[in-house]
Amino acid sequence: MSSFLHAIVESFYHLFVIKCTTIAAVTVVTWDYFLTLQGEVDLIWRSRWNLSKFLFVLNRYLAFVDPLMLVYVLFFADDDPRACEVTFRTLGYIATVGFIIGQCILILRAFAVWGSHLNKFFACLFSLFFCTFGLAIWVNSIYFSGITSTGNPVRGMKGCAFVFANRLEWVDLFLVAFVEFISTILLMVKAFQHFRLTRRSLMTTIYNDGLLYFSCILATTIANLFVVFTAPAQLNNFLIVVQRVLHSVLCNRVVLHIREAYHAQTDVLLDGFTLSVMEAAPMEVVHMEKRSFSFSLVSSEEAC
Repeated sequence: MSSFLHAIVESFYHLFVIKCTTIAAVTVVTWDYFLTLQGEVDLIWRSRWNLSKFLFVLNRYLAFVDPLMLVYVLFFADDDPRACEVTFRTLGYIATVGFIIGQCILILRAFAVWGSHLNKFFACLFSLFFCTFGLAIWVNSIYFSGITSTGNPVRGMKGCAFVFANRLEWVDLFLVAFVEFISTILLMVKAFQHFRLTRRSLMTTIYNDGLLYFSCILATTIANLFVVFTAPAQLNNFLIVVQRVLHSVLCNRVVLHIREAYHAQTDVLLDGFTLSVMEAAPMEVVHMEKRSFSFSLVSSEEAC
């Protein structure tokens, strides 16, 4: 009897932790939104539409959708197990798309600081990244299919309770960590090359902010992997919503800080994100001196 009561209390405690974590995540993304709203109006909405702006807007506003859906599922949903499962899987796929958008921002950012040369190395790297995205979606479909709902936790209590049949989300998190690790390494190598030649303020800001945010994003993913493997079954995914929000917030701040740095320069025109070749690829000035990065797909703006 005591073990049964202990299990009941533990289940409610786990549910309480998940609810608090979700509310905290929504609070963070809302707080950051209002902190950076003026910067978004000045630096994003007044610029032309291109891939960079499109990715920013998706990354910015999708981050509200799945956390708020999770709030509804946990706090307000009626006693309908089927509706709970469908809603949870839907928000899960939205979160997956949000992660992929963030990964694209990081990849394109690393690509731009390497001069936006689509050589064999980057062609293979992009192909590998797209394969990881497809694999992540496939793994998530298996993971979501193993989620069942028991409806409301107890009679008279709103919200859904779930049972997770597997921990396959670790595969998705590992793939996310892999992409983030490669992007961070690419940025670190180029930063090292840059700092040996010059310390111009614009590129120093780009590299410093990039390394800081890339490292923070990677750290949240590693922490999530640790939780997935060590936490109880009901808590093994409770940090995913936090990672989702922080991933969006940090990527948004990368974009805004770079645009702010660009607009502070008097010698570089930044209607979008146009890097001079001297700054973007100091080791390849002779070869690239007649090229600009105004083409949206390969500009630094596109890489955010």
